[in-house]
Amino acid sequence: MIVKPLREVIFIFLSIISKRQEVVAFLEELKAFLKGNDFDIDHDLILIKKKKLDDEEHSTPYTLLDLDYNSEDVVNRLKELTVAEYSETKIDKDDFNPPLLFVFGKDINRRLVYVKLKIKKKENLRTYILCVSFHYAKEKMKFPYA
Repeated sequence: MIVKPLREVIFIFLSIISKRQEVVAFLEELKAFLKGNDFDIDHDLILIKKKKLDDEEHSTPYTLLDLDYNSEDVVNRLKELTVAEYSETKIDKDDFNPPLLFVFGKDINRRLVYVKLKIKKKENLRTYILCVSFHYAKEKMKFPYA
């Protein structure tokens, strides 16, 4: 568990290491969805692009601009993710449906990119990818299955 103070509020991020087979199953579902005929990048990928005013270099907008990436490039990188690039699983305290966010570290142009995402279903049961983070890694990452 990591506790990080931010002004006078303390945020607690629960982190676990998923079993290898759980990571394999997640990646299989992710890749099948991204490669499927039903995948619509405009509706089925939500890429959170909020700026971090105190740490712009480790924000998604900065990283996308620096890499000259758009949503298609992000999808292509998500399709390439491997078990060896898996780092950890975070418990999403703000969204319990599903509660797990899978974290990967992807080497792009000799820089480590921190990728945090989950597969969700909308009210109409349509599947989509919620990519919460796609930015240069701020801290050293561990890879339990590398």
